Amino acid sequence: MKLKWSIVLLCIGQFTYATTVTTLLKGVDKRPQSMIDELDVQQASLGIKKITDKLMPTLDGFAGYEVYNRPSSLRPVLPSEMKDSKAALPFSKDISRAGLKFSWPIFVKSLYTLKEKATLMQLASKDKRRLSRIQREAQVVGAVAYLHYMEALHQALKVKEHSIRATRRKVALMVKEGRVAQSQLLTLDAKINDLKMNIIGIEQQKNILKATIETLTGISLRHSVMLHQKRTVKKGAIFALAPLKKRLKAAQMGVKAAKERYYPSIAMKGSYTLSRADAYNNDESVNTRYGSVGMYVNVPLYDSSRSTGVEEAKLNYLKSKSTIDDTKERLAVKAKELRREIVLLKRTHMLAKKNVAHQRSILKIAKVSLENEVITQEEYLRYEDALANAKATLYQSEAKKWQDIAQLAVIYGNDLKRIVK
Repeated sequence: MKLKWSIVLLCIGQFTYATTVTTLLKGVDKRPQSMIDELDVQQASLGIKKITDKLMPTLDGFAGYEVYNRPSSLRPVLPSEMKDSKAALPFSKDISRAGLKFSWPIFVKSLYTLKEKATLMQLASKDKRRLSRIQREAQVVGAVAYLHYMEALHQALKVKEHSIRATRRKVALMVKEGRVAQSQLLTLDAKINDLKMNIIGIEQQKNILKATIETLTGISLRHSVMLHQKRTVKKGAIFALAPLKKRLKAAQMGVKAAKERYYPSIAMKGSYTLSRADAYNNDESVNTRYGSVGMYVNVPLYDSSRSTGVEEAKLNYLKSKSTIDDTKERLAVKAKELRREIVLLKRTHMLAKKNVAHQRSILKIAKVSLENEVITQEEYLRYEDALANAKATLYQSEAKKWQDIAQLAVIYGNDLKRIVK
């Protein structure tokens, strides 16, 4: 009777507990890992801005004090200024300078290519953010499914314990009447103790699964939540390859940019300087201004680091290509395996339900046979084990099915909120 009330209370708890699997999946988006993924996207966006910044002009102010071992010019001197020997000439050993200088890369071909690469890396980070979220959702679904499996297994063992205890009471009467040996009671007691230890082990597993769910969602569960499938996983392109494909294109852009370092570049540079010093010929204070602006073409003639950079970029590209080829093959095979396994698990589940019903009927007959001393106690306990094993197979097939569905959703990039309720 106590066991029946426990089952009723458990069912009531299932209906009154507000948390659903949808609530858990929404909780994934609020965890620190989601913020880390978002920051990765923002950081990738800054990669684009960093390249754009390099194409913008720069302006710097400067000030300095220079000391020479012989009189030096504050600025270039015209021949006409040298005719008047009494005038303060712009030469001195101690010169103060202040001014502005700017540069502007008008054309650097590799920077435009690097900007394309940075854009691809940003898109890859967005795909990775989505993939990471679906992976965490899949972990939640898998953990909830196995928590439900453990709870059902726990309940099955409690039912088994209750059944054996009922048998023990009958055997105790038979021992008292001298119909069976005392050792049969000891055997039943040992079996009950084994069940208690198994139940403790299941409680430990439940505790681990609850901790996993809380880590992923921030929600503490008292018990599992129900899982229902709204729709099947939509088959399509392998979404798990999406970030890798964009990174492969980015690596290709990296090779192109490395080769473009050999291209000529065009830049504009200029400066405006105010210099002050005491003229070397009459110690009079001299203040003079000097400015320039120019367009420059830089032609790379020899730099061994450029060829090394090209080789390095090619290796990165080949490594990315090999990674995507390997991942594509593995995920395609895995997806095929999961689809087949889901079909097989559905068949297993149907057969397991029938097997549980059969084993339950057989156990009832075995109990009567034991009371009538038609079978031995060892044979009776084997029927108890057979029913428990049949229940375990039933619950495990359901949990494994949900785990496979979640993995398949990750491979194809399906949002689990649309699949599970």
